[in-house]
Amino acid sequence: MGYVFRLEDALRMERWETSEPGRTALRLERRLLERVWAPVHAQRVLEVGCGTGSFLRWLSGRGHAVTGVEPSWELVREAQRRLPEKISVRHGFAEDLPFSDNEFDTVALITTLEFVEKPREALAEACRVARKHVLLGVLNKWSLSACYRRLEFLWKPSLYRKASFYSVAHLKKMAGSVLHGPPPCVWRTCFLLPLWTLPHVDFLESAPWLQVHPFGHFIAMRIDLRPLTRPLQEPIMEKVMNPGRARAQTSCLRLPNNRPSVGKDAGVHAL
Repeated sequence: MGYVFRLEDALRMERWETSEPGRTALRLERRLLERVWAPVHAQRVLEVGCGTGSFLRWLSGRGHAVTGVEPSWELVREAQRRLPEKISVRHGFAEDLPFSDNEFDTVALITTLEFVEKPREALAEACRVARKHVLLGVLNKWSLSACYRRLEFLWKPSLYRKASFYSVAHLKKMAGSVLHGPPPCVWRTCFLLPLWTLPHVDFLESAPWLQVHPFGHFIAMRIDLRPLTRPLQEPIMEKVMNPGRARAQTSCLRLPNNRPSVGKDAGVHAL
C-alpha cells in the first residue's frame, strides 16, 4: 500500500503550489504532460492517487471524462466535497484498482508511483484498466533537485523521505517487464535547474528542445499500449488475412462424418 497521504499533507502541497516557485512548477508540469500525452480528442481518464482533485479539475476543464481513485478516505471525502458531481472519486489502491479491464482510455499516475509499496504491481494495474495510454508524472532520481533533497533529509523533515524516485531508464524497464517487452513510449523532462530559479527561467524550462534530456527533476512519460493477442478471425476472413495458410472452411454447411464428400456435380443432391 505504501504511504497514504493525510489531509494535512495535501494541504501543505497545495500551499506550495499557490506560491512561488510551486505555482510556476505546476504550470510547467501540466504543460509538459499535455505535450507528451497529446490527446487528439476527449478521453475517459482515470487518475490514480488523485488527492483532493486539482488534477482532475484541470483535466475536466479540457473536456475529458475523468474519474479519480484515492487510498485515503479523508482525501476521498475532501475531493468529493470540492469537485462537481460529474467527477467521480472512489476509494481504492493503486495495486488493486476497482475497475474492469480497458475501462478507460488513459490512466494517469502523477507523483503516485513514488509513494506506493509495489510500483510494478501499480503499473500493471494501470495497464490493465487502460485501453490506449498510461501517463506517468514521476520525480527523477538523477536530477539536481533530487540530489539536493537527499542532502536536505539530513537536517529537515520532509514528505519526500517516504518517496522512491525513479529514472527514465528505470521506468522503461519496469514498463517492459509488465508488458512483456519494451512498449512504445514518449518521454520528456523539465526542471533541469534548481526549483528556486523557476520564476526567472520558466521560458527556458518550457522550451521543447531543452526537454529531451533525462536529467530534469520531473519526468513525463506516455506508455502506448498494444494488444498482446490477435482475436480469431471469421473463417471467410482467415483466408484473406492469412493467404499463405491452408485453405479455411468458408461454408456454414457441415457434412456428417459418415457421408462421402459431395462433388461439384452432385451439389443439388446433397441438399
